Amino acid sequence: TVLLINDKFLEVCTVRGKSMAPTLSPHYNERGEKDRFLISKFLPDVGLERGDVVAFWKPHNPEELGVKRVIALPGDTVEVAREEYPYRKVVVPFGHVWVEGDNWRESYDSNYYGPISQALIVGKGSYIMWPLDR
Repeated sequence: TVLLINDKFLEVCTVRGKSMAPTLSPHYNERGEKDRFLISKFLPDVGLERGDVVAFWKPHNPEELGVKRVIALPGDTVEVAREEYPYRKVVVPFGHVWVEGDNWRESYDSNYYGPISQALIVGKGSYIMWPLDR
């Protein structure tokens, strides 16, 4: 779950959960510590690259934001990790990306719901602001 402070070009996100650990909120379960990181909202779906961390409206729950890493871009072929997904290989369609959490055991991501539309992307992660030692 992500809590956003709304602004036109930048937002501060609070990351809850462990799907992006150890990159984001690595101590969420032990200490309840949540990372706060900056999201750039300026042209969020332009210039996406593999490895970018993005905030997006969840396709299965469009009132909630998710944070995941872009794994594949339009035209890329992905081998799906979850047996529950109906296809073993997926070609990411035009205007979509494949996203996954860094902590694959705890992530509800494209391996469950497939590629997400780039129109659902709110912004790209750019900087961990809190805690200061991160």
